Amino acid sequence: MRILDISQSVAPGIWVWPGDRAFSSDLTWSMADGAPCNVGQVTMSCHTGTHMDAPFHFSMSGETADSIPLEHCIGPCEVLPLTRLATAQAERVLVKAEGGAPTPAQIAALPNLKLFGTDGPSVDPLDSKTLAAHHALWKRGVVILEGLVLENVPDGPYELIALPLKLVDMDAAPVRAVLIER
Repeated sequence: MRILDISQSVAPGIWVWPGDRAFSSDLTWSMADGAPCNVGQVTMSCHTGTHMDAPFHFSMSGETADSIPLEHCIGPCEVLPLTRLATAQAERVLVKAEGGAPTPAQIAALPNLKLFGTDGPSVDPLDSKTLAAHHALWKRGVVILEGLVLENVPDGPYELIALPLKLVDMDAAPVRAVLIER
């Protein structure tokens, strides 16, 4: 069994949406300063690095991150380039978008979809004002996973484990995502 970590490393300097909160971290307690242990803290946007969008991100009536269905986040998946999206058959699809984004029509054509992931920072074009792909996925009850690291992952079938933090009343949640080679 081989496990592939497809999560971004989160550290100072990680890319965030313009105007969003930059990542920062420090120790509130430090053994170097005489504390009995080290205790860290972080400040960041819920959309930093690899994360799942909850419907509340793009709809006031949408569910929040603590309601993301975990059964959608674990199971067989397929990794493929966006250019081959029409051939996807898995319930969980991870695309190498290379700067592109799926259209609502491409999303509608995917059978039995539970989770859609992308290596881009969004499933929509970065300049989108309507978030059409987000809405098309939500309409089908599909979990949205963004910010994956897929450039060294061969196309094909895998087992996905991508669990979001259980952040109550938030619009997204950080994720540690891994693929297990079958």
